[in-house]
This record gives sequence, C-alpha cells and structure tokens, in this order.
Amino acid sequence: MNHKKLSSQIAGLTLLLVLLVACGTPTPISPTATSTLEDTEWLLISLDGKSVIEGASITLNFAEGFLDGFMGCNGYGGGPDSGKYIATDDGTLTIPHPIAVTVQLCSTPEGVMEQEVAYIAAPRSAASYRVVDDRLEIENAAGETTLVFARKEE
Repeated sequence: MNHKKLSSQIAGLTLLLVLLVACGTPTPISPTATSTLEDTEWLLISLDGKSVIEGASITLNFAEGFLDGFMGCNGYGGGPDSGKYIATDDGTLTIPHPIAVTVQLCSTPEGVMEQEVAYIAAPRSAASYRVVDDRLEIENAAGETTLVFARKEE
C-alpha cells in the first residue's frame, strides 16, 4: 500500500472531521426543546385588544411541535407541513407554515366568522411570546400584543 497516498487520505479525513467539529453539525430547531409552550393548552381572552365573543371560545394547544385548537366554529391545526411552530427559550415564536382550518359556516354567535378570520391571521404574524403565571401573551414583530390567553384548566 502506498503510505504517501494513505497519509494524504488520512490528512483529508482529519481536516474534514476538524471542520465538522469546528462548524458544528447543524442542529434542527426543535419546538419541543422549550418547556414553556410544549404540552400546554390555552383559552383566548383577548384578540387585538378586544374580548372574545361570548359563546365562541377559542383554544390553542401546543403538542409535539404543532399547534391546534378550536375557534368557536372551525377547528385549526397541523398536518405534515401546516401548524408547525418554533418556540425558543428566549421568547421567540415562529409559525413558518400556513395553518389548516376546517371549513364550516356558522351564523351564531353573531360575529363568530369575522372573529375566526382575525384570529387565524394573528398567529402567522407572531414574533415573540411570554408566559407570566397562567397567562400567555403573543406579540407581532412591531412588539404589539395581538393575542392574550389564559391557561386552560384541566
């Protein structure tokens, strides 16, 4: 065996290994890495500063890297590419894909459909979150609190 060729190959592999260690292997951002949101359930109390329509409660659940819930008439959530969320311990929240929504038309309570349209748009603009006691606040990129939730009781 040619020692010069073998030494060259070992040097090349060593360099590759050093580069991989120096750069670090890419670690996917795991939504389950945050214990703050994962496996929590919430009930909306405020949407863009307005109270939720009576009789049209809106829920939000975080589980296994996806969000889902009910909006008073329609359900929403995720599939393979919809409803995923990325939350970090520093309070960043991103919902990178559209959220799937069922297609029901409800006439009561009055205004429920308009509320659903406003609600389903709000998480897509999410930029950050904070949990204080039993309250979840979600802000957009401008720092405006768009959604306020209370922890859902068992």
